[in-house]
Amino acid sequence: MILEQARSRNSNMAVTGYLHWEDGTFHQWVEGPEAELRIVEKCINESRSHYGQTILSRDTATIRQFPGWHMALGVSEKNSLFDFVATQSVGTLDRTEYAAGVLAFMRVQSETTLPF
Repeated sequence: MILEQARSRNSNMAVTGYLHWEDGTFHQWVEGPEAELRIVEKCINESRSHYGQTILSRDTATIRQFPGWHMALGVSEKNSLFDFVATQSVGTLDRTEYAAGVLAFMRVQSETTLPF
């Protein structure tokens, strides 16, 4: 239900992104116009189902990483972010390096899935 709500809201606000669930942890990449991203962040922060968030990156980009995706979904049963991080030697202590690794994983996963 949360995914469907996010997809509906995001499509109306020109927001795109990717959501990955693994071992009880969600990693989410959200991109779009700054004002709309503030609204999305407010919705996440006010939601009872979201808690313990850590923002890994908050950057401005000229191109989207997930064009056409209102919110892609990945789950660990098919592909493991944690295995990717280990095999690609992605650092987990530095937030910037870890965020880049998470994004690289999500991009690889999104290339084999049709947009939604």
